[in-house]
Amino acid sequence: MEIRTRFAPSPTGFLHVGGLRTALYNYIFSKKNNGFFVLRIEDTDQNRLVENATDQLIKSIESFNLNFDEGPQVNEQYGPYYQSQRLNIYKKYYIDLIKKNKAYICIVQKDELIPEYDSDKAFDLIEKHQYVVKLKIPKNRVLSTFDQLRGEVQFDLDLIEDPIIIKSDGYPTYHFANVIDDYLMKITHVIRGEEWLPSLPKHILLYESFGWNPPKFVHLPLLLNPDKSKLSKRQGDVNVDDFLKKGYLKEAIINFIALLGWHPSDDIEIFSYKSLVKNFSIKKIQKSGAIFDIKKLNWMNSIYIKELELKNFIKISEKFYCDLNYNFKDQDKLFKVFQFIQNRIDRLDQIPDLLYPFYVDFTINDNELLSIVNSSVSRSIIEYWDINLLENSCIDEHFIKELIQDTQNKFDVKGKAIFHPLRIVLFGQKDGPDLFTLISILGIKEAKKRLMRAIK
Repeated sequence: MEIRTRFAPSPTGFLHVGGLRTALYNYIFSKKNNGFFVLRIEDTDQNRLVENATDQLIKSIESFNLNFDEGPQVNEQYGPYYQSQRLNIYKKYYIDLIKKNKAYICIVQKDELIPEYDSDKAFDLIEKHQYVVKLKIPKNRVLSTFDQLRGEVQFDLDLIEDPIIIKSDGYPTYHFANVIDDYLMKITHVIRGEEWLPSLPKHILLYESFGWNPPKFVHLPLLLNPDKSKLSKRQGDVNVDDFLKKGYLKEAIINFIALLGWHPSDDIEIFSYKSLVKNFSIKKIQKSGAIFDIKKLNWMNSIYIKELELKNFIKISEKFYCDLNYNFKDQDKLFKVFQFIQNRIDRLDQIPDLLYPFYVDFTINDNELLSIVNSSVSRSIIEYWDINLLENSCIDEHFIKELIQDTQNKFDVKGKAIFHPLRIVLFGQKDGPDLFTLISILGIKEAKKRLMRAIK
């Protein structure tokens, strides 16, 4: 059997992290099985459409290299791939259901729906009146079906009202359109969020009504906030584009998203696309909700940042610092600065704050820092370093270590008493790079300039 999966977002806004996970699982499952990944745009809710949302959704999906094999303007053998362009297709099938007495119309009169169960009368009425179409839910039946993740699931059909499958504007609801499209597009596996599990009996009944074999279903666990509430915008960022804008690498995001509900049997947590495809298994997806832990995403992003080749790190970081009015002509200094930064950030948008002390003549205004610098011992240490940092000195680690040792012996101090005042006047903060790294980046001339400014 040729495996065919699909991702079918609605263009009602941005790509949610939950949507990205759904797209990813569909993508890697199809690739693992040498199958096809289909993109379909479910734009039947005309009242909620957002301008340019479709283009942005496609752009977001492609930015994560989830390239679809079929979809809008790509190998459209079962198209069109916009549901709004398939209304004539849907009409053929809902007319068929009415003829079979599997569905019926309701005439819209003001705020009331008047059902008409006689199919012969229905076809006369739909020519003259506004109407909706409802699916007949059989009563006195428990529907049993199968989910690849959850096993057998049962639904008491007496508890389910007849759902609308065609709205008064002529557009299908999700329940109807997704069944028709999945069948016609030969989708073999429907991998989607757990929120659609309660709708499964309606979909199974539609397959039964047409005499079609349903695809295999996998309903993914919910994404949760740390407080176990459903992940939502009210609790923080859920737009994947916002994560990119903050400087999360797409590879890290994909790696992190993949582990939200799935994990292999070993303890490996860093996966490339290739290893995800190789290791992914529906059987290893958990049933319970997956916690979206931003701290873990930050950690994972820092791992990916550290693994970047330095030149590539500088290049991909450029958009986060290119607007700064700093003098970056000294390439040797730039490389040293970014070598330092690379090991100290977990997001690229943190770069400007770390660049600032190396390129700006800052002023110390913090009272705590001023009190440290202005103590008599600190001032003596700063003056001592200014004298001993000769401009023709060779800046190497041995020289700085010796100077630190000489300072300890001369002033009978050690540790923070040396490092804090020097770091404050050289870097603007009491915590930061070691003195050798700091001075080697700044250079003797700039270091002496900052020491002298503090003395004055």
